[in-house]
Amino acid sequence: MRALLFISILFLSLSGNAQTFMRPASPNAPFQNFAERQARFDDWIRQNNPDSSKGWKWYQRWLEHHASRLQPDGNPVDPAIWYNEAIRVAEWKSRQSLSQTRAGNWSPIGPDIVPNSPDPFSLHGMGRINCVTFHPTDPLTFWVGIAQGGVWKTTNGGQSWLPLTDDLPILRISDIALDPNDTDIMYISVGDYAYMGVGLDLDARKRQTHYGLGVYKTTDGGQSWLPTGLTFAQTERDGSLTRRVFVDPANSQNLIAAGIHGIWQSADGGANWSQVLDSLIWDIEQAPNDPNTLYASSGYRSTLDMGTAGILKSTDFGANWTWLNTGIPRQDTVQRVEIAISPSDPNYVYALTCDIERGFYGLYRSIDAGANWEMRAAKGSAPNILHWYDGGTPNGGQGTYDLAILVDPNDRERIYTGGINMWASEDGGLSWNGVSFWRGDYGPSLHADQHFYAYNPQDSKFYVCNDGGLFRTDNIQIGSWDSTFNAGYQWPTQWEDLSDGIQATSFYRLGISLSAPDNVIAGAQDNSTFYYNNGDWSNIIGGDGMECLIDPTDPNRIYGTFQFGGMARSTDGGQTMEYGITNQIRFGTDEEGAWTTPFFMEPNAPLTLYAAYGNAWRSYDGGDTWTQLSNCPPMTGALFPAPASMIVRAPSDENVIYMSKRIYHQYSQASELWRSLDGGFSWTNLSLTANLPDSLFFNDLTVDDDNPFHLWLSLGGFVDGVKVFETLDAGDSWSNDTGTLPNLPVNTIIHQPGSPNNVLYAGLDIGVWYKTDTSDWQIYSENLPNVIVTELEINPTNQKLYASTFGRGLWRADLVVDENNVGIGPDFLAKMKVSVSPNPNDGFFRLEIEDAPVKELALEIVDIKGRVLRQESLSLSSGSFQEAYQLDLPYGLYYLRLSADNRTYVEKILIE
Repeated sequence: MRALLFISILFLSLSGNAQTFMRPASPNAPFQNFAERQARFDDWIRQNNPDSSKGWKWYQRWLEHHASRLQPDGNPVDPAIWYNEAIRVAEWKSRQSLSQTRAGNWSPIGPDIVPNSPDPFSLHGMGRINCVTFHPTDPLTFWVGIAQGGVWKTTNGGQSWLPLTDDLPILRISDIALDPNDTDIMYISVGDYAYMGVGLDLDARKRQTHYGLGVYKTTDGGQSWLPTGLTFAQTERDGSLTRRVFVDPANSQNLIAAGIHGIWQSADGGANWSQVLDSLIWDIEQAPNDPNTLYASSGYRSTLDMGTAGILKSTDFGANWTWLNTGIPRQDTVQRVEIAISPSDPNYVYALTCDIERGFYGLYRSIDAGANWEMRAAKGSAPNILHWYDGGTPNGGQGTYDLAILVDPNDRERIYTGGINMWASEDGGLSWNGVSFWRGDYGPSLHADQHFYAYNPQDSKFYVCNDGGLFRTDNIQIGSWDSTFNAGYQWPTQWEDLSDGIQATSFYRLGISLSAPDNVIAGAQDNSTFYYNNGDWSNIIGGDGMECLIDPTDPNRIYGTFQFGGMARSTDGGQTMEYGITNQIRFGTDEEGAWTTPFFMEPNAPLTLYAAYGNAWRSYDGGDTWTQLSNCPPMTGALFPAPASMIVRAPSDENVIYMSKRIYHQYSQASELWRSLDGGFSWTNLSLTANLPDSLFFNDLTVDDDNPFHLWLSLGGFVDGVKVFETLDAGDSWSNDTGTLPNLPVNTIIHQPGSPNNVLYAGLDIGVWYKTDTSDWQIYSENLPNVIVTELEINPTNQKLYASTFGRGLWRADLVVDENNVGIGPDFLAKMKVSVSPNPNDGFFRLEIEDAPVKELALEIVDIKGRVLRQESLSLSSGSFQEAYQLDLPYGLYYLRLSADNRTYVEKILIE
């Protein structure tokens, strides 16, 4: 295993520094536009093998994420557009709920656990957690803030969880502050600080944005939230991001908040705020012996060319601040500083820093409460504790994205640091060794990318927040990189994964099974591909999971992809994977696949696959060999054609194929739509004649099940009224079908097979919508959190609609109308009167049903993870039913599902 490690390091050294693609021409020259960023990354990726390089995926995720959301001229729009539309969507959902029109009836289907993996070296998780906050007296109660999934609470030590913020317009959380005198009062910083300076000023974010909304507050334990007086206009972009929030334990009306906008103070519980410092802030920590003493770390962000690195101190709870003489370079050298204070001796203060290349710069320490500082470890003479491997490479890391430090509560000399892995020092930073490794080569360990460390004095346990979830241990034991030479070596620390029950996985795509309708496969950001097969979840392939498919005749034959169109297949349900089946295309041609490369399978000939890179390709043997179908020209100034964003074949005519191409601003390349009417042997660029808005990103295509010339196209971006287009003549002419859709990117669109009125579903940056030939778009998001919908698929076998979301896992709902034309809109089961009382409850409640249109209903109680905990059949008399239930269920959110004739009614139940 150690030999494999050295080979990986060799690959890294040969491929060059993986950070150079994001650096401006000089430290003082920030990027000017999105196109420049994309062009520099394209140059870098063509000169380096991405499969053997590190430090680039987070950046490519950002590029891919935002390329579809720019203005037609490639510049950012006012992010207030997104926020205003989010408010409108929330209002529509509220009105729908008040009118008892239950359009959607969504319920979760998982993943319900952190699954096992056939790959013994895989360390996957559920999703990124940014922070954890503890109850002041109850060791079983704590809260976590999730990068894409909101605030979650547990009252049983992490055995079950409850989401608290599903109705907020943004579900990105950077910090949670609890009022220690009244734990029903909480403050949250809304936004994702981890992406500060990545260029959010260039993309207007537009989807569950990384941008911030400032500080929000609840006074009822999270049942409702309102903005405080510290809010920011979305036009401030990065300037809207807030990192930390603090409550003064001596006077709960006193608050401190800090972020890229500096430090703000409130004396009235957040109603009003005043700015006390104007400097970019990375971190604030409170002295354990004196709540009035605060240390703040400022930083310099090279991609923004702003900020000053250093440490400040306040002794009056943030009213006044003094810059400390630390010796940390102020600009152009150190970007980020994180602080930790020793609980056993608060005079000991540590500062961990990263450099311009985001690798380790140095560790600083003061033993006199900040008066004097010493550099205990320096770049070059100490291991690069922010690197991917054992620190032997001095350059590189992800320090502006993942950086954490903690002092052991019982030993002022013992510290724990986090970048990609966890490291530790027993002598105050003079010497170092490893605690974790991001792969399982040396036994169970922590997931990669450490964001926040905390110690809970109530239960004497250490907590770690990273890209995989929340982890806990009683004792952090330092390992030995030298011992990894020995066969069978394992890291000694035993970690408990508390992520089960937190449905917070960020999925790019999903696939369904026609032969086993309960089976589902989905590709996740940074957490590989999840496959639910015959009642069990597994995690397969590795890397970032992308598009994925299940053979319609054999659920054990599956395909999955990773970034840029790498593909793997399995014939045994993922127990073994065969990689490299698209290498003929990826490394044998002058073209590139998109970050999420589209491909599909012939439903009646599952060994026939279509994939779209710069051109359309086809395989008749399940991916063993591929034939190029199209011959798209390279973009001006590039050696490769524009990558495709989608490829589809008409279900009723195998000769009709459509392929959309993404806009590429840096090459002045407009979006394109290509068509073949002869099975791929000849192609027409419809964009040359069709009346399509080719200055926006072409996101998705769907073809009428019965008419091969009837097609819909969905678009990204923020041009009001330009979201969906329809053609009846195979793309020769188009009509605008946007209707009443909000001004949000339409990420996915799908036509319902067999629907007499052409039911169409659209997944947006917030929610799901539907329309028919006789009705305009209507929201279809009952119970669905305000989260990005990345793909929709319909399973005709069980007549269900499936959604993958970017931050809240997988969901399922009824179709608007089934194959028998039953259930259009708010009729059938939606007309029932269902009462669960009391709600919230402690597991004892009374279920009452009136006006049911059937004599029998199937009842299921489903938890937040999608697991069915109870099921029974209900017999109704004259459409009515009454019964008391006493359920022994842990704290959390549950879904009561009532089903008949393939239709479902869903009611939320809160167990306190």
